[in-house]
Amino acid sequence: EAYFTTYVSGTVFAVMSYGLNQITMSQGFASTAMRSVMLGAAVNIALDPVFIFVLNMGVRGAALATVLSQICSTAYILRFLLGGKAAVGITRQPVNPGWMRRIVQVGLSPALIIALDNVLLISVNIMLRRYGGADSDMLIACAAVMQSFMLIITMPLGGITAGTQSILGYNYGAGNTKRIAQAFRGIILMFVLAQTVSGSFVRIFTRDPAYIDMASYMIRTYSLGVLGLAIQYPAVDGMTGMGLIRWGLTFSMLRKGLFLVCVFVLPPLFGATAVMFSEPISDITAAVVSACGLAYVLPRLLRRQQV
Repeated sequence: EAYFTTYVSGTVFAVMSYGLNQITMSQGFASTAMRSVMLGAAVNIALDPVFIFVLNMGVRGAALATVLSQICSTAYILRFLLGGKAAVGITRQPVNPGWMRRIVQVGLSPALIIALDNVLLISVNIMLRRYGGADSDMLIACAAVMQSFMLIITMPLGGITAGTQSILGYNYGAGNTKRIAQAFRGIILMFVLAQTVSGSFVRIFTRDPAYIDMASYMIRTYSLGVLGLAIQYPAVDGMTGMGLIRWGLTFSMLRKGLFLVCVFVLPPLFGATAVMFSEPISDITAAVVSACGLAYVLPRLLRRQQV
């Protein structure tokens, strides 16, 4: 509660920093957006030990460091957008309902995805608590470590595939295939690491042998279907970039919906830790369906564009 209440006070800066960085990147100033993010990260890392240990503020100090880092990121990117260097800066403009509606349509898919991701994480913790018995606290702690590892995979992949949206939007499928290939190679590498050296990652968080064994098992199981993300992510973002919001949202909601069903079905039948199989089942199924859907839709789009 101490962390959450302090962190939420800086939500406006987190939203502004993220949103303005997206605007900056879409104009071709990716390095400027990167510097804004790196500035926030550096400030956060520097202030954490000061607030937590030197000022003895505990977890509240960690949250305050995060808020201040987000303020720094927001100030940096605002300075750029107000300084006249951006192709499209922050100026006074009349409200255009058509543009606003289009922005909401394109942003609806990732917004729902992120919102549902949080629901899924909460659901996993609920099922671990309900069916974990005396080990429920350990299982939830290990699940948090596992989710941290998965972010190392999904966040870079999400950034790369999101970058294809503008390319696909202009060229109807003539995307930067080299970047997607790079992402796929990266996913394969992370899959191998997850299956071989997951214990080394877990030891960053704990030295308890029981926690290490369980968290390592969770990482190996949870990442079994991660190769499918290299297909599903570009399919969802690509469809969204080409204006096919309904298709992109359908592909994404299929994966999330199947995950949610597995979360509530598997633990009662096979025990608490069976919830970890929800991710690979949904990843593999969604990848197959997304690939088939993309193969069906894309040729028709290209033929229509040629006509």
